[in-house]
Amino acid sequence: MSTEGHRDESHALLREASYRFWTSEKIRFQDVDRFDHVNNVTFAVYAESGRVEFLESVTPAELRGDAPFWVIAKLTVEFREQTHYPGEIRVGTAVLRIGRSSVTLVQGMFEGSRCVSTAEAVVVLVDPESGHSVPLSQGVRHALEPYVLGHE
Repeated sequence: MSTEGHRDESHALLREASYRFWTSEKIRFQDVDRFDHVNNVTFAVYAESGRVEFLESVTPAELRGDAPFWVIAKLTVEFREQTHYPGEIRVGTAVLRIGRSSVTLVQGMFEGSRCVSTAEAVVVLVDPESGHSVPLSQGVRHALEPYVLGHE
C-alpha cells in the first residue's frame, strides 16, 4: 500500500497557500498549560471556531432554521509545534472530500507563518427530526467545491 498520496496531502496541510478560508483566534492566557505552552485541548477549540465559521459562511442559507444541520462525527488533531501566550492563531480551512452526506475538512493552524497544528474533521449533514444523515444538496456541493484542497 502506497503512502505517497497521504504524504503529499499531509505536506499540503502545512502550507498557508493550501487554504482559501481563514479565521483568527487570539491566544488567551487561559489557553496556556503549566509549562507555558498552549494546551493541546485548545487546538481543538481553535479548529472548532474555524470549522463553524467556515460552514456558516460557505454553505447556503438552505441550512438555516429548521433545516438539516452539521454534526461532527470525527476529529483528529496533530500537534506540530509549541506555541505560547500572547499571540494569534490563524486557522485555515479547506475541503478534503465531499461525500454523499458528509464532508471531510482539513485545517492548518498557523502562528505567523509556522504551522503549529493541523486537524481533520468529518462533518455529517443531519435531519433535525429524524437524527439521521441526509444527502448533500447540489447547492451545498456547489458551495463547497471551490474550497477543495488543490482546487484552482
